[in-house]
Amino acid sequence: MELQDVQDTITAFMADSGLNEVSPELAILPEYAGVRIYEEPLVGVAAADDALFTGEFKRPEVIGPGFREPGLWVPGAKSVISFFLPFTEAIRASNRTRTDEPYDPAITNQHCSTLWLHGRIEGQHLMDELCLYLCRVLQDAGFATVAPSCSPDFAMIRPFCSNWSERHVAFAAGLGTFGLSKGIITAKGMAGRLGSVVTTAELPATPRSYTSPFEYCTMCGACARRCPVGAIDPAKGCALGKDQLLCGPYIKGSYLAPQGVRGIVRYGCGKCQVGVPCEHGIPRARH
Repeated sequence: MELQDVQDTITAFMADSGLNEVSPELAILPEYAGVRIYEEPLVGVAAADDALFTGEFKRPEVIGPGFREPGLWVPGAKSVISFFLPFTEAIRASNRTRTDEPYDPAITNQHCSTLWLHGRIEGQHLMDELCLYLCRVLQDAGFATVAPSCSPDFAMIRPFCSNWSERHVAFAAGLGTFGLSKGIITAKGMAGRLGSVVTTAELPATPRSYTSPFEYCTMCGACARRCPVGAIDPAKGCALGKDQLLCGPYIKGSYLAPQGVRGIVRYGCGKCQVGVPCEHGIPRARH
């Protein structure tokens, strides 16, 4: 199993599964049927015994001792595969307008675009199915594999913190660094979703082209100006600049009432991920 095989598997699933576009029966508005959710993925690999997993991430100020290292998910783990699925321009552009834009007066407490709601919920459904599919492919090839975020062992260890962090895994796998808004800034920006699997397949680790966890963030403050509830404060620096106690409840309160035959509840915000220099790439350093 080579990294290119993994990349091809992910790309093929996104093209063939039918999940990477809004289906007519789930479209909130008829004109959204067929809208593509994600662009081509970014894929990176970290060694399962990387010191970030076994040491740094367990520090209380990072994730904490409750972080479950790769070998506890899969005994004998060799690699952690991380992938970032960037939202398409259609999804991103829909959410760039003013934070008080009344998208649909019939929708209660909605503060982001209806297309962004599809990206947030249907996009995460695709991500979960992709993780499980990649697990099956690797298992069929003879490798033990688990998608931690889809595992029954996945758990919250304190508010806003779980025993597996897709963002930190992406950092370890060379995909990008953290921004002031706590998202990961990749070569295709931060507007998108992250997933990962742990496996006994031994793949070459992706070199990390950065040395610090916040290297790509220019601290321009654009995400703070975009935040509807003032949850981001550049004065506090990247590590402490986002208040999850303000952000989290706002997102949960920004919802679309159960819709369609499946009664899907959609919620989201994402304002700090669009209309900012790191939306779809690594921002240029300020001089």
